[in-house]
Amino acid sequence: MAAYDAIGRTLTVTEANAIIRDTVAELFSELTIEGEVSGFRPSSSGHWYFTLKDSQAALDAAVFRSAQYSMTVPRNGDLVIAKGSLSYYAKNGRLSFVIRSMRIKGEGSLLEMIEKRKDYYRSLGYFDEDRKRPIPDEIRRIGVVTSPTGAAIRDVLNITRRRAPGIDIIIFPCLVQGEEAAGSIAARIRQANAFAAADVLIVGRGGGSTEDLAPFSDPAVIEAIHESTIPVVSAVGHEIDWPISDYVADRRAPTPSAAAELVTEGAYRRAERLRNVLSTLSSEMRTRIWRADSRLRRAESFKGLLAGRIARAKALIPSTRELGHALTMRLSLRLSELGWTEEEAARAMKEKAESRRRDAEAMMKESKAALTERIKDAKARLSMAERECEALSPLSILSRGYSVTMDGSGHVIRSISEARNRDIIRTRVSDGELIARVEDSHEL
Repeated sequence: MAAYDAIGRTLTVTEANAIIRDTVAELFSELTIEGEVSGFRPSSSGHWYFTLKDSQAALDAAVFRSAQYSMTVPRNGDLVIAKGSLSYYAKNGRLSFVIRSMRIKGEGSLLEMIEKRKDYYRSLGYFDEDRKRPIPDEIRRIGVVTSPTGAAIRDVLNITRRRAPGIDIIIFPCLVQGEEAAGSIAARIRQANAFAAADVLIVGRGGGSTEDLAPFSDPAVIEAIHESTIPVVSAVGHEIDWPISDYVADRRAPTPSAAAELVTEGAYRRAERLRNVLSTLSSEMRTRIWRADSRLRRAESFKGLLAGRIARAKALIPSTRELGHALTMRLSLRLSELGWTEEEAARAMKEKAESRRRDAEAMMKESKAALTERIKDAKARLSMAERECEALSPLSILSRGYSVTMDGSGHVIRSISEARNRDIIRTRVSDGELIARVEDSHEL
């Protein structure tokens, strides 16, 4: 690159910044820098901006969103090893270190150790699908092995109470971070098994760095999960986190919240089916009551019609007095037409009256027998109608503890919207009626 003589030529700021930019880009395209993260600030566009510093100097740094897929989100105070290039922004004259890859110091060896450990346990068959136990469909008690003060336990409690409030939760408090965490987690898993304290165990914590999640890849935790007789759901970190506990557990959940949804799914489905059945039964009961009421009204109408027919039939049958009077009148008319003497007429009348009497008695016997038969038939039909009315009557339903409420006009009240405050209502039960006044009503 040609050298510029400041005495022989005067540069503009733009020219000077362009020279600095090109020089920096050419000379510092591949740098590896170790430093402490300070002032970490993610932008709305998804890029990360922070400062790398040591005890004597500081350097602005940036990680563009496209390069973040292989990185752990840094925190202020983390000591990192970053690879990238220096970039000089000519517009504002600022120098920045653009990072392409970055790891927390010590994280590389930890990840390498976890991968080796994963291969070892895979070779032992700890990850085999045929040894994994299904999560029970009916769960009465959930055990949660986690920190009692972390976000994970709050998420599990909130989701379980919302989806399946009837399930009990036992918290097995433990450390989830630090050197003693693995032993604490393993001890709580074994304690839950020793007392058969739960139908399923959720083992996990919220998100964190690789070092934070390392206890869930520790041999003590792996062995405790492998030996557990209670099905275990591993719920560690976020979707992108895969500690070894996720592989050896019976089920893996991406987050503690997802684990709570997983283990409550059976209870949630049963509650939903129960709600649907209750809704269907309520609708069916309302329909049956309405149909029974309709049949009762039709039966009452038929009973009144039958009573009218019986009354008209009785009216058509003449009485003995009326029949004798009619015969006497007809005999007198005949005697007048024939011009008989009073004696002859009396004798003839007597004979004819005797004959008519016998005929009348025979007719009366026949009429009485026919009337008795018709009355017997009418009573049989009436009894049958009454039995049908009784069978169709909702009173049989009322005798089992149900009731029917009617307004002042006798119309059945099927919804609280049909009753207003201060209305007089009648409630029919099996052995009578209750009369009440509506003071207040609330829809469910």
